[in-house]
Amino acid sequence: SERNSAHAPLSKPTILTSNNTAVETKDFSLTCNATGQIHAYKWFINGVAPAGRRIQLSPDRRTLTLQSLKRRVNKGPCVCEIENPFYRNRSDPFTLDVAYGPDIATIVHSPDEYPTGANITLSCVADSNPAAQFTWLHNGQSVSNSATFSIIASLSDAGTYTCTASNSFTGLTRTATKNIIIYAPLSKPTILTSNNTEVETKDFSLTCYATGQIHAYKWFINGVAPAGRRIQLSPDRRTLTLRSLTRSFNKGPYVCEIENPFYHNRSDPFTLDVAYGPDIATIVHSADEYPTAANITLSCVADSNPAAQFTWLHNGQPVSNSATFSIIASLSDAGTYTCTASNSFTGLTCTATKNIIIYAPLSKPTIVTSNITAVETKDFSLTCQATGQIHAYQWFINGVAPAGSRIQLSPDKRTLTLSRLTRRDNKGPYECEIRNPFYSNRSHPFTLDVAYGPDIATIDHISDQFATGINVTLSCVADSNPPAQFTWLQNGQSVSNSASFSIITSLNHIGNYTCIATNSFTGLTRTANKTLMIYAPLSKPTIVTSNITAVETKDFSLTCQATGQIHTYQLFINGVAPAGSRIQLSPDKRTLTLSRLTRRDTKGPYECEIRNPFYSNRSDPFTLDVAYGPDIATIDRISDQFSTGNNVTLSCVADSNPPAQFTWLQNGQSVSNSASFSIITSLNHIGNYTCIATNSFTGLTRTANKTLMIYAPLSKPTIVTSNITAVETKDFSMTCQATGQIHAYRWFINGVAPAGSRIQLSPDKKILTIPNLTRRDNKGPYVCEIENPLFSNRSDPFTLDVAYGPDIAMIVRTQDVYPTGANITLSCSAISNPPVQFTWLQNGQPVSNSATFSFIASLNRAGTYTCIASNSFTGLARTANKTLIIYAPLSKPTILTSNRTAVETKDFSLTCQGTGQIHAYRWFINGLAPSGSRIQLSPDKKILTIGNLTRRENKGPYVCEIENPLFRNRSDPFTLNVTCEYICSSYMVHDYSLVVSSQR
Repeated sequence: SERNSAHAPLSKPTILTSNNTAVETKDFSLTCNATGQIHAYKWFINGVAPAGRRIQLSPDRRTLTLQSLKRRVNKGPCVCEIENPFYRNRSDPFTLDVAYGPDIATIVHSPDEYPTGANITLSCVADSNPAAQFTWLHNGQSVSNSATFSIIASLSDAGTYTCTASNSFTGLTRTATKNIIIYAPLSKPTILTSNNTEVETKDFSLTCYATGQIHAYKWFINGVAPAGRRIQLSPDRRTLTLRSLTRSFNKGPYVCEIENPFYHNRSDPFTLDVAYGPDIATIVHSADEYPTAANITLSCVADSNPAAQFTWLHNGQPVSNSATFSIIASLSDAGTYTCTASNSFTGLTCTATKNIIIYAPLSKPTIVTSNITAVETKDFSLTCQATGQIHAYQWFINGVAPAGSRIQLSPDKRTLTLSRLTRRDNKGPYECEIRNPFYSNRSHPFTLDVAYGPDIATIDHISDQFATGINVTLSCVADSNPPAQFTWLQNGQSVSNSASFSIITSLNHIGNYTCIATNSFTGLTRTANKTLMIYAPLSKPTIVTSNITAVETKDFSLTCQATGQIHTYQLFINGVAPAGSRIQLSPDKRTLTLSRLTRRDTKGPYECEIRNPFYSNRSDPFTLDVAYGPDIATIDRISDQFSTGNNVTLSCVADSNPPAQFTWLQNGQSVSNSASFSIITSLNHIGNYTCIATNSFTGLTRTANKTLMIYAPLSKPTIVTSNITAVETKDFSMTCQATGQIHAYRWFINGVAPAGSRIQLSPDKKILTIPNLTRRDNKGPYVCEIENPLFSNRSDPFTLDVAYGPDIAMIVRTQDVYPTGANITLSCSAISNPPVQFTWLQNGQPVSNSATFSFIASLNRAGTYTCIASNSFTGLARTANKTLIIYAPLSKPTILTSNRTAVETKDFSLTCQGTGQIHAYRWFINGLAPSGSRIQLSPDKKILTIGNLTRRENKGPYVCEIENPLFRNRSDPFTLNVTCEYICSSYMVHDYSLVVSSQR
C-alpha cells in the first residue's frame, strides 16, 4: 500500500513528430509525449536501443532526432518507453514513411528502330515515393500523361520521345530521352548496265538502281556474295564492276538487294551473255583410216559466241560449207582434209587438219606343218600361208597369243616352232591370222595329237575296309595315248583283264589286289596295289551298375557288358562324351565311375556304345534317380504388411526328393499341415509364422520364418490453430489433431512440403509454426497428412487471412493547380486487410468520409487536403497530403506611362497595371519580346523603361501581358509618337493612348 501511494501506474505514452512528413536527406524528430511520475525515457528502433552517429537523443532522452533520413535505414518501427521505479509503459510502434525521388527516369524494354505498322509501346519507370507522375513529349509536343503508351508506327511517329517523371510532393523532376526511327517497305530495285554488249576480256559494270530509305546495297552472284580480285564494288556497293570478262565465270545470274533494318528487296536476276571465240577448231568423232565403202562423217567444232561458220577443203579443194559432211569411202577419198572455223562478229578464224587412209579386204590363210606326226619331247613347226596386202601375222593357241620359252616365232611372225612337245600344253588348237588396219582373216583351227604313256597306274579312290555283303567295284586308270591294256591279280592270282571288276564282299575277299597297265605302242608298263579288309555286325551291349540305389555325395559305377569283334567302347551322358573331375573311365573305357553324386549333374541318361570300322551298337539309356534334401525352406515372396480384410495366402517350398512334408506354426501354435494356407487379415493375425519342411527318407528338416503386420484405416485429421486470428509480424502455430495408428505427420503448403528458415516443425512434425507472419507468402492453403505404411489421410485445406496495414496512404492522379469552375476529384488509396476507413480534411477541417469525393473549384477551395486512412482492426493509421491552388481568370491590364509626353533622347517608362493572381508580366514591342541595350525591365517585369528615345525606333506598338499558370490577358496596343526637339508639330493618333509633341 505504501508503494502504490508513492507511485501511481503510468499511462501509455504517444510519439509526436517534428514534421507532418519525413523527407529523405532531411532531419526528423520524434518526442515521447507522456504524463505522470516519469523517471526515465527509453527509445527502441526495430526492438533495440538506438545507435549510430546519425541518431541523437536530447539530454532528457525525450526527443530522438534522425539526421539526414534515408529511405531504407530509418523506417523503424520506433517505440518510446517511460518508467519509474515501479511502473513502465510503452507507446505503440511508429514506422516512418520516407518520401524520396524520383531518382532516375528510365525508358525500358523498347528498341530504337521499328517498321511501319509495328505496335510501339514506350514505358517509363522512376523509383519514387509517392509514385511519380509521368508526361511524354514527341519532338517537344505532349502525347501522353501515363507511364506507358502505345502507337502504331508510321513515318510521322519518328523523332525524339522525352519522358518526364515528377513527384509533386518532393518537387523533383527527372527526364529520359529515346530517339525512334521508323522504316517503310522498300520498292523492288533494277539493274542498269554500263554497255549494251558484254565482250570477253573487257570490263563491265552493273548498277543497282532504287529509291527509298536504303541503308545498304548487296550483290549476289549465283546466289552467293561476290568474291575474287576481278570483282570490284563501289564504296557505297551500288555498282559492281567485272574486270576482264570471262565466258565461264561471269555469266551470273546477278541479283542486287537493298535493305534497311526492317525491310529488304531484291532485283530480278540478270544473266550475262559474253561474246567470245572461236578459240580452237577441232575435228571430232572420226578416225584416220577407213575401209572401202565405209560411211565417213567429218565434223568440226569450235567454241564461239555467236556460233562459228565452217568451210571444208580436200587436198586444197572446197568440198563443204557446213560443220559436218559425209562420204562413202573409196581409194580416191584418201588425202588431207582441212576445216576452217570463223566468227564474223569477232573477226577470229581457226583451222584443223586430218589425213585419211583407205584400206581393202584380205583372203583366208592356211597352216602348213614341218612333219606328218607329232611325238612327245620332239620339235614341231607350223607356217601361215597367205597372199594380199598383209600388214601383220598373228598366232593363237587355244584362242590366245603364244607365250612361253618353248614357243618361238620367226621375225615376220609367219612360222611358229614348238620345242620338246608335251601331251598337255601343245595340243592347240592353233590358228594364224593376217591383218591390215581395217581387215583381218583367220585360218581353220589346227590341233596336234601327241603320242605318250602310260605314265602311272592308279586304283580309283575306294576305302580299304568294307562290311560283308557290300557290292564293291575295283577300277584302274593310267594316262596313255593310245589307251593302255589292264590286268588284275588277287593275292598273285589273275581275276580280270579289264580296267574295272566287281565283288560282293565276304571274308574270302580279304587280301592284296594288283593292277597292271600296258601300252603296246610305247612298250611301257605300270602297276598299282590295294589291300581290302572285311568286317561283320556287332550285338547290342547292356549297362551293369555297382549299387542298387544312388545317393547324393556317394560314388556310383556303370560297366558296358558286350560280346563280338569290338574295337572301342564309348560312354555317353546326356548324349555327349563324359567330362569333369568327378567322372572317371577305366583304361579300356568300359567302366564309368561317378564320384560324390549330385542331384543335378549326374542324372543322365547314360548310354554305352561298342564299335568297329563298319558297325556300332548302343545300350538302352540308363537314368539315375538321386535321393536328396530338403535343402532350404522358403516362404513365397509376399509383403510383411497388410491392411485388415485382405485374403492372404502363405506358401512354403523346399527342394527335396522325395517331396517334403510341411507344418505351419503361428506364434508357436500349429495352424496348418499343408504347403499353403490362407487367412482373411485382422489384427489377430499379427505375429510370427514358421514353416517346417521334413523329408522322412533322408531324415533332414528345414524351417523358414515370416512376421506379418496388419494395419487398420486412419480417420481424417483436423488442423487446430494457436490463435483465433493471424496478424502480420506475429507468430502463428497449427497442430495436426488425429487418432489411430499414426507413424508419421506431414504438412503441405500450396501442395508442396514446407521449406524456408521461417517455417518450423516440432520434432514429431505434428505442430507447424510460422514466425513473423507476412501477408503474401503465408496464406497457404495448409494441409496436414497422417500415415502408416498402408494408410494415409489428409485434413481439409486451411487458408490464413493475415491482417495488415494500412501501409502507405496515397492521393492518386490529381494535379496541384486548377481554374475556378473546374470539377476536382480527390481519391485516396491505402493497402490494408481488412479495408481501411477514409477521412478527408481541408485545412484541418473534415470534408468527407469516403475514399473519393468531388467539388467545383472556387478560391475558397484552395488549401491543404489531408487523407487519413485507418484500420480499426490493427489500430494503424496513415496520412497523405496534397496542396491545391485555385486560379481565377485575369482582367484586362492597362498601360500607364511615366510622362505625359515622349521626347526624343529622353527616357520614358511604361507600367503594366493589372489586378488579380498575377504570377508574371510580359512585354511585346511590334509583336516581339523587348531587346536591346536601351530597353530595361524592372525585376518583376512590370515596368518597361526606354532609354534615349528615338523617333523611328521606339514608336511601338507596345503591349503588356499578365499571366498565372492557368490564365493570361493582354492590354490594348500602345503606340508612341516621338517628335524631334527642333521641329514642332502635332499629330492626331487614333486608337492610342497618348499624343506626343516635340519641344525645343
